[in-house]
Amino acid sequence: MEISFGKLDGTWQQYSLIQAPLFFNGKDTCFKGIIRKDQIVSIVHRGYELLPNEEAVKLGDEAATMAGLVPFDEFTGEWFVRMGDHVIYDKEYRRVHALYAANEHYEVNCEKMHVGVGVHNSIDGTLGFGCGIFTFRHACANMVFAGMRGYEQAFDQRKTIEYVYKRHTVSLSPFKQNLKNTILAVMDKATDVIRSYNLMAQEKATEELIKKIKRSRLSQKVLPEYLTAEEQTASLDLEALTEWQLYNDITERIWHNAKTGLKSKTFQFKTLHAVMPLAVK
Repeated sequence: MEISFGKLDGTWQQYSLIQAPLFFNGKDTCFKGIIRKDQIVSIVHRGYELLPNEEAVKLGDEAATMAGLVPFDEFTGEWFVRMGDHVIYDKEYRRVHALYAANEHYEVNCEKMHVGVGVHNSIDGTLGFGCGIFTFRHACANMVFAGMRGYEQAFDQRKTIEYVYKRHTVSLSPFKQNLKNTILAVMDKATDVIRSYNLMAQEKATEELIKKIKRSRLSQKVLPEYLTAEEQTASLDLEALTEWQLYNDITERIWHNAKTGLKSKTFQFKTLHAVMPLAVK
């Protein structure tokens, strides 16, 4: 058996990215390889349209500016720890998240809450090109991604926020050209997120909700001690615990877990929202 590559496509060579059709025993297949710096990044279907992460960031920068958002590192509100850049890559530089914020705030339970849009992409087929809302209080404190691929099971699509996600196929080109309007449409849903947060602040946490959280795939490391320590759980006063406090305690641990990357954090947010959906009731 022999696997080989055909003629190299250097369209994105300026980013050290090469595409090449995949052959098996000398016969063409329906697949191609994504190669970066002489390393195979991924084997994908021939219809896959590669969008370099650098190009995705350029599109995000242009669209966000037209939509009236600022790169996250230029946000003028309060910071917990200032970011050096608004672009976050995973460890292997295969996934990218470019963050943009609105320089205005909303009120949630007498606290300032801010919203922004994250533009997401990958070069290995693990993440499509798209955008979704994220929320935060002080910048880089309790940041929550509230709209990314995989959230379709967590939300009631009729009542709550929408993220927008496109696979890397021929349909990607018109989506790229219309990214400004897409970001504006996503930001229009921000009021639904804030309304959902305010509803959480009015609801008491229940034993049923706590059981669901404990049975979920959330890591024990992101659960507050009053849910994991037997003595604290036994003496927990549910009348004094709101859904909003519970939600914030968990999201804080997710975001500030130094041992997890953005991919793991995103999975944890998705898991939490499956139990505590951001739906307007």
